[in-house]
Amino acid sequence: MSEKEIAQIEDTLIQARKKGLLKASDTTMHSHGKLWGMDVFSWIHPNPAVLTATMNSFPFPVIWVSSSLEKESIKELTPNGLQNVYYSIELAPNQNEIISEENNHILVNSVSKAFEVIQSIKIKPSILLFTYANSDWEFQRNSFKEYLSLAQAK
Repeated sequence: MSEKEIAQIEDTLIQARKKGLLKASDTTMHSHGKLWGMDVFSWIHPNPAVLTATMNSFPFPVIWVSSSLEKESIKELTPNGLQNVYYSIELAPNQNEIISEENNHILVNSVSKAFEVIQSIKIKPSILLFTYANSDWEFQRNSFKEYLSLAQAK
C-alpha cells in the first residue's frame, strides 16, 4: 500500500469514529440547567426500559415532552402508567393547533406550544424532560434547544 492509500484509510477510520461518537452522544440524557424552577433534561432516541426506570427514579414530579413513539413504548412497558409523570405533553407536528387536553396530558403541534404549556404549569420543584425518537428528531431537538435558550435568557 502506498502512503496515500494509508492516509485515506486513516481518514476514513477517523471520520467513522467521529460519526460513531456523535451518534452515541445523541442517545444519552443531557442536562440543560434550570428553567422556571425546573431541572431540564433532553434525551434523543431513549431506550424505553431505561427511560421508564429513569423517570421513576427522579426525585421530583416530571413534566414530560415527547413524541408518540416514546409514549407508545412506555405504555407497553407500564400499563398502569408512570407514577412520577405529573404532566405529559405530546408533540404532534402534523396537527394545526392544540389538539386535546385531558388528565394532565396534552397534544401540541410544536415545541413553542409545548413551552407555552410548560410555563403555565406551576409545580416546583419539578423536572422537565424532553424525549424524541421520530424521524424529524434533529429538527425537534434543535427547536427545543433554541426555545430553551431563549426562555433561560429572559
